[in-house]
Amino acid sequence: MNKNILALVLGLSVVGCASHTGVEPTISIADMNASDTCCVSKKDFAWIPLDKTENVGFSIDTSSPVWEFKTGKSYFNAFEFSPQSGNVKVTIDSKMLNKEVFAPTVQLLDADYNVVRTIGLDDFDVRFSDMFDANRYVSSFEVDAQSLPYMVVYTRPSDVGKVVSVPHPAKVRAQESGEPLPIVTDPKFIQSYAGELNLEVETLTLGARKTEPAVVKNTSAAVVPAAVLSDTVNYYHTAIQKAVAQDNIPKALSLLDEAKALNIEGAQEVFVKAINSKK
Repeated sequence: MNKNILALVLGLSVVGCASHTGVEPTISIADMNASDTCCVSKKDFAWIPLDKTENVGFSIDTSSPVWEFKTGKSYFNAFEFSPQSGNVKVTIDSKMLNKEVFAPTVQLLDADYNVVRTIGLDDFDVRFSDMFDANRYVSSFEVDAQSLPYMVVYTRPSDVGKVVSVPHPAKVRAQESGEPLPIVTDPKFIQSYAGELNLEVETLTLGARKTEPAVVKNTSAAVVPAAVLSDTVNYYHTAIQKAVAQDNIPKALSLLDEAKALNIEGAQEVFVKAINSKK
């Protein structure tokens, strides 16, 4: 078999829209739809500040906040670019692990939290596994962080449950070496509401975006609308409890730190009670 035929076979082995294989994602659409949203508006998201240069792994799972996007409910993570960044290069990887993969969609928002640009799953490529990383979806793009300071990573329910198939590593090695194509089964991954991702940010030019001054805690009931405060408190309390119940203590501690920074009352007590209940 010549190399052109081998390349054709390998190219056909990547399938992005197979509908059903008998395997279901660990989080069902029904469970997702039954989840409570985290916030009243996108302004109330727990925005994670990014440095000018960043390389960080993160999870999107049942301990992540939930929002009702136009395409439906999804777990998500929200990020804010550094005020000192101008143009930035962003690279997002979503790893294919344990037969599942988070199918990412990215929203870029302006200073008023309006969605200006959307990067869908079609803008992600499949990168095959190597000695450094697993099979993964990956997309790189540039953003003007001065005009689009906010970024949200989530998934569309219409992408959940579809299957992606990637070439077996033995096929890739055979193609690279010119050896006969082995008879092996290609690994398949179901697109899910949860997964492991990696985010890289590289500042290409500097900027000087003005930021809102930090809000000083005030005991007056008029400072924060009751609905916003209640939703935010409930989100952090529930997320901390879930993380501890899943033995994900680093995630619970991270949520606890965020809650303290936002002056969420009772977060420390919730964490301690959740830990004690595990004993």
